[in-house]
Amino acid sequence: MEEAGSVEDSGGFRPVTAIDRAFWFLAAGLMLAMTGVMLYAVTARYWFNRPPIWGEDVPRIIFVWMTFLTLGLAIKLGLNIRVTTFTDMMPRRVRLGVEIVMHLMVLAMIAVLFVQCWPIVELASRMPLISLGISNAWIKAPLMVGCAIASVYQARLLLVAVRAFADPAVDPDRPDSGGAHGAGLG
Repeated sequence: MEEAGSVEDSGGFRPVTAIDRAFWFLAAGLMLAMTGVMLYAVTARYWFNRPPIWGEDVPRIIFVWMTFLTLGLAIKLGLNIRVTTFTDMMPRRVRLGVEIVMHLMVLAMIAVLFVQCWPIVELASRMPLISLGISNAWIKAPLMVGCAIASVYQARLLLVAVRAFADPAVDPDRPDSGGAHGAGLG
């Protein structure tokens, strides 16, 4: 039987919770929209010699929003880069302690990134995208949104690690024991 919300051998992800499904379908919709816009822009440029003025900005905006809106789902799935060679050799409580410190450091990094992005978004809001007539903040704001989403999912992983540290019966890698990969936010 397959685990709910896990990466399957086929490379696909089966969204389980309502929030997972929302992010999953949002990402799919944005990917389709970006593909359609790029197909239109390339066709207009090379077949009709009439490229749209917005042909580069719209796909870039869609791509940036898609990336940062689905960041939380990637964190939940554990798709971030982790080298666990040494921590896997440590005793369980030491490994969980290292994991707790790691989650705290990631949360601190996300907080710093969020705070440092605000002036950039504020400055970009005063500069228009000439091709679309909208604020340049549409390209910069997704980073702040992504930081907020990532902090929720990362804090959840921290809570699972703390719970596993306190209760030996909780395995952070098994969904049926209250671990990180099975229980969703929805």
